[in-house]
Amino acid sequence: MARKTAQKTAQQTNPPSRSNKWFPIALVVIVAAGGYWLFVGGGQGGSGPPATHPDLLEVLAEAEADPSVGVAIGPESAPITIEEFYDPSCPHCATFAGFAGKLLRQNYVETANAPVRWVSYDYMVGFPNSVAASLAARCAGEQGLYWPVHDLILARQTRWYQLPDPGGAIAEIASQAGVDADAWNACMRERRPLEDIAKSHQVGVSRGVNSTPTLFVDGVRVDLAGVEPYSHIEGLIQARLEALSSGGDASESGQGAP
Repeated sequence: MARKTAQKTAQQTNPPSRSNKWFPIALVVIVAAGGYWLFVGGGQGGSGPPATHPDLLEVLAEAEADPSVGVAIGPESAPITIEEFYDPSCPHCATFAGFAGKLLRQNYVETANAPVRWVSYDYMVGFPNSVAASLAARCAGEQGLYWPVHDLILARQTRWYQLPDPGGAIAEIASQAGVDADAWNACMRERRPLEDIAKSHQVGVSRGVNSTPTLFVDGVRVDLAGVEPYSHIEGLIQARLEALSSGGDASESGQGAP
């Protein structure tokens, strides 16, 4: 299979992923204190007033894991599925998306007869503006623009993820991706995808995810410790394709953590 290669010859290192071992406790404490970090809007750009979402705790508590809320790209008939759990504010997720994730999608997901279907799940580690960013991408998804906004949010992460009110910066990203402003703003004000974000997070919990980014290749968790992500995952894809073509089962090829 012909594939694009990176212009740089130096290998990309994979920084330690952001752990969320403290997340369940911190969520309770912070929401009880007023929901400080759960920004989901912003007065600028018409995306709603600066707001917190203490009710997210209730949504999370009531939500059940539902894999169908993952957002997929690539053919449904693809023989391999890669699932990615990400937090839009996580710097390691932005690093992965900007190099390894981008090339993997270009070479194995977005090509003719692509062998891989890629599924994105929100997994909230605990950064202040993550819910706003996840809502922005999913609201854009109502217009068929989830992936353009998802990618721009990660590519321009440093422009919004530490702002006291990220609404204007996130709205600008959505606008640049081509969303219809009125429809997108209405979705943001109503927080329509909030339940899907909660269900997505619970999928990660059910799968033992505790850091981002976390990836699974055909259900097997990928161990990215100490490896170059692109070449490692490409090797897993190739091994899986060879096993499938020979009628074998490469389910253990992920070299992943149980």
